[in-house]
Amino acid sequence: MTATNVNPIAQAVSTFNRLDVDDQLAVLGLLYADIANQIPANVIDFLPTEKAANLVAQIQQFSPEEQLYALRDILPSTRNDQDEVMLDPHPSKAMVELSRGGTTIPTGEYGSMNTEAKLAFWYLLAERLGTTLIAIPQDYHLSESAIEVGNFLKSLNTNDLVSFMKGVL
Repeated sequence: MTATNVNPIAQAVSTFNRLDVDDQLAVLGLLYADIANQIPANVIDFLPTEKAANLVAQIQQFSPEEQLYALRDILPSTRNDQDEVMLDPHPSKAMVELSRGGTTIPTGEYGSMNTEAKLAFWYLLAERLGTTLIAIPQDYHLSESAIEVGNFLKSLNTNDLVSFMKGVL
């Protein structure tokens, strides 16, 4: 990140938004892992969690590969279109899925949430990473820009982290 922007949070958001989606997901996962012990246990009580919890529960029902596809589709902050049907990239498997209806990715449900509900979604999701939801692969290597964003985020206080999260969600 260059120092030309007066607002370092806005610059971090801008840099984050230019990362590929897998780096974005990894940065969010690593961010939660780093700050999980700093988040008060009752913080979730102040967020609208019903829709967020329902969406996380839907994603938990998917296979690990489908979970990754779902998160890749949900993450873009401008995403508010209708739910999509996800098909296997292998043509013969996709044909079988078409006959069964495929897996519905709830992008529209996420897109309709307000910022606080999206914060709740990512908080609840992060709590389950590596248990009931797919973890960041051990062999995944972040890009240089993703490492830079991650290192910057480690230096922020809680209020600035919330500002960053609101900016990327």
